[in-house]
Amino acid sequence: MQTLVLTIYFKDNLKDSLVDMLLEDGFDDFFYHKCSKYASTSLLTSPKEQVSGRQEYGVFEISLSQDNAKFLVNKILQAFGRDDIRIFKSTLESYKL
Repeated sequence: MQTLVLTIYFKDNLKDSLVDMLLEDGFDDFFYHKCSKYASTSLLTSPKEQVSGRQEYGVFEISLSQDNAKFLVNKILQAFGRDDIRIFKSTLESYKL
């Protein structure tokens, strides 16, 4: 079975809700990083964002099976939509000496 990595970028205000969803569904081994999304001022809503040129975002990285990935992506997009979330997948190969 192939292992995938989902990389989930999201507006920082969604972090707690996403963590709750992941934990409720048994996904309890993932990584979180703070990051920023840079955009043109027309896409930035608050004065702080317009001055800095960026929005506060977060990113989760989680490794899982293809079936679990499909389940999780569908659930996240149904719950939160596509406007403030970007999801990417890649294959994962364990490093062996």
